[in-house]
Amino acid sequence: MLWLVTVSLLLFSSHTLCTNPGLKVRVTQKALDYGRQVGVQVLQQRLKALHIPDISGTVHVRMIGRIKYAVMGIRIDNFGLPQSTIGFYAGTGIKLSINNANIRISGKWRVRCHFMKHHGSFVIMVSGLSISEAIGMTRDETGRPAVHSAGCTASIGNIIIKFSGRLRKLYNLLAHLLKGSIRSSLIRQICPKVSGAINGLEEHLRNMKVVSHVDKYAVIDYSLVNPIEITDAFMGLDFKGEFYSVVKREEPPFKPPPVLLPDQTDHMMYLGLSDFFVNSAGFAYYRAGALNMNITDDMIPKHSPIRLNTSTFGAVIHQVEKLYPNMLMLMSFQANQQPVLKVAPNNITIQASGDINTFAILPNSSLAPLFVLGISASVSAQVTISEMKLIGSLKLNRLLLSLKHSDVGSFQVNILQSILNFAVKIVVLPKINERLANGFPLPRVDHLSFVNPLIKVNQDVLVIATDIRYSS
Repeated sequence: MLWLVTVSLLLFSSHTLCTNPGLKVRVTQKALDYGRQVGVQVLQQRLKALHIPDISGTVHVRMIGRIKYAVMGIRIDNFGLPQSTIGFYAGTGIKLSINNANIRISGKWRVRCHFMKHHGSFVIMVSGLSISEAIGMTRDETGRPAVHSAGCTASIGNIIIKFSGRLRKLYNLLAHLLKGSIRSSLIRQICPKVSGAINGLEEHLRNMKVVSHVDKYAVIDYSLVNPIEITDAFMGLDFKGEFYSVVKREEPPFKPPPVLLPDQTDHMMYLGLSDFFVNSAGFAYYRAGALNMNITDDMIPKHSPIRLNTSTFGAVIHQVEKLYPNMLMLMSFQANQQPVLKVAPNNITIQASGDINTFAILPNSSLAPLFVLGISASVSAQVTISEMKLIGSLKLNRLLLSLKHSDVGSFQVNILQSILNFAVKIVVLPKINERLANGFPLPRVDHLSFVNPLIKVNQDVLVIATDIRYSS
């Protein structure tokens, strides 16, 4: 319905007030206009279901005497909403205005006068109906958006009644009775119907997930960190946008920077992901131990001429082959700090570092230590969006090695450069990219999806400009 579409669209926007968010999103007037187009049809059906009770009673008419009357089977055949506007209501939320609405009502009438009975049907045309509804948006104590009706008014312009039947002398009497009853019944029900739809969303919003599970290592906190900002031009919400390890919830040793969004209105929505969003992910995965990896020969493509065994490494470090001839090897990578992402115009890079412990796998499956390398890598990142998820992929730029310890004598580290480059490109990055391909969920509301999202890399922030599609 209109309220669900409109409020759902608003759940994505933000504007800095107190705390810098990891995710800032702004919704434009274009989004509200789309929500109005989609929702008015549903609102028509809801209002068409208004119930007008039967009317009956007794009245004394001069020259005729006592008359019993009954009006029954009253139904709304059509509820037309030809003119409607929606806009931001500064400081409150949004405001919907419906003008020149019209209603077609039909039913049957029956009267009894002395020993005579008469009956017929009627059609009522209601015109000049106006409805004004203000929708308030707030943040509740759990960090979820909350919605409520902030005021509703309704008025009716004109009511015209056309009767069919034989007793035309009573038409004026019935018309007088019907007009008052129809007017009061509609006015009494319209605002509660509309406002009830708004308040009914509270249950939906209370069930929104403010914590999204990514995988067995991490979750994302999407609670609101600031009160909702409403201006005449846009509405916004500030999401925390921070990853936490499932093992232990702890804050990273860095804070989110301010997030700036472009002053554009071409799209329905603009999302700004600061580098804090991804860096908190790196910290969470680092603390959860998810950045450690063991590499064995069976992880290397079978057609590769480079193998993870003492023969390959012995060709450049002779002592390895001499001490452990024709044995498989194990390389164990352990991160020594969280990776750091840097966002610059049209460029995303990640710096990662750690230690590589190498072992020979002895015939009894025990491990013999060979050497320990320090590794520092720079990779470029590409980001896309698919099914409301942020998808990443990495490409190696540079790999620097240093020898930290050796059990096979000293050697020049640079002779291992090509082997390690190969291992990272063929084994390590594909494993990481496989995990990144699963995506990081963006905050979402049921039935809404992005349409043709565009991504632009600015200084310290990734900006997503997108339209929205609603599907029931």
